Amino acid sequence: MPRDMVTVTTDVAAPVEVVWLFLTTGRDAWWPEMRFEAVVGSPLVEIWVEEGRQITATGRVTRCDEPRVLGFSWTERGWERPLDVVIELVANGRSTTVTLTETGFSRAHVPSALPAEHEEGWRYHLTRWQRVSEGGAAGVDAQ
Repeated sequence: MPRDMVTVTTDVAAPVEVVWLFLTTGRDAWWPEMRFEAVVGSPLVEIWVEEGRQITATGRVTRCDEPRVLGFSWTERGWERPLDVVIELVANGRSTTVTLTETGFSRAHVPSALPAEHEEGWRYHLTRWQRVSEGGAAGVDAQ
């Protein structure tokens, strides 16, 4: 049985409002494959190519407490149940701590390697989001 939870945390040298902006309306700058509106009930779709095959994950936004918390559930073909993701933003002065938690691996009956794969993937995406947010914050500070 795989572990049931993945948690990834990073600190971003940008205010929470800038980090939220790039999570929601500015997401194309760091995760163009992911589509959703930051509204509870909004459909969510991610499409990417893996080993020459197109893969799709689908779900729904389950929580949106702007600019602090975004949640969604999503699934891929072969998962028995969706996984739940919660992204929390906590302001620390002019920087933001981002904590992403994904749960439900056990009930989804996914391969035991999937939590580690998702943890690696989340670290990749959070690093890209961090860079874009910090660049966006620099642009805001310069104005």
